[in-house]
Amino acid sequence: MLLVLVLIGFYVNAQWWNPETTDYDSVEYIVMYELTFKEDTTHLNWVRVEKQMLSIGTCKTISSYRAYNNYKFISQLIKESKKGAEASLIWLQSGQLNAADFAYVGTYNIFKDFEKRKITTDDHIFQRGSFTYEEPFDSFNWQITSKIDTIHNYVCQKAICDFGGRTWEAWFTMEIPISDGPYKFCGLPGLILNVTDTQNHYSFNFLSIEKPAEPMMVYRVAKDRTKTTKEEFLKLQERISKSISHVMSESISDEKVVQRAVESQHQKNNPIEIIDN
Repeated sequence: MLLVLVLIGFYVNAQWWNPETTDYDSVEYIVMYELTFKEDTTHLNWVRVEKQMLSIGTCKTISSYRAYNNYKFISQLIKESKKGAEASLIWLQSGQLNAADFAYVGTYNIFKDFEKRKITTDDHIFQRGSFTYEEPFDSFNWQITSKIDTIHNYVCQKAICDFGGRTWEAWFTMEIPISDGPYKFCGLPGLILNVTDTQNHYSFNFLSIEKPAEPMMVYRVAKDRTKTTKEEFLKLQERISKSISHVMSESISDEKVVQRAVESQHQKNNPIEIIDN
């Protein structure tokens, strides 16, 4: 129920769900990953798992990355929106919306442009709107090691880099000559299959690579995004997280729902990218 209320709040207050998209290329490959992460540093034995997907264009020059349930939710909402805004809201409020089918943690949609060598992240901060910011490909200063291993029958090589306040260890395979990977990771001479931070708080693990069963497009939501920098976005995200009780009260009157949201937010104290204070 909490998820449904939050989704409706997004709809009413921020139009975060707005399904207007920009198509860039048809999808040639879908790579599925499993993200295992520990979002509460006070309970590091609590582990969450989320399936995420990388959509790679036919020209290999663009890709998008998001939570798989995020993709399912947006795709369904696009279908509902074609019936009109009122129909979309009815769907959000109806019993047709099974929260478990659409629940996800990673709200980011990451778009990589290999020709312009930039990474664009679209993301949302509750009650503060939707934002977009860019980073250069050279954010990753990979050190390729001589270590070799086999993952899912692919011969892989290990590489290391510092990014977002963490040190990451990645395994890539030149048997799939696509310079991409999960989340924002890219820039190695082959597809990144697994990547884990050295504290073992976040781990992306390869599940599969396949061509889509039916035609689909690489796209990203592109309307009404406020342009910002990564630093400013992460600072605002942290500030809102610390004042979540007040922020939730602005749109939800049910005190029990607000309290549950506050408790949940307080457990999310270990973001994937750490702000340098």
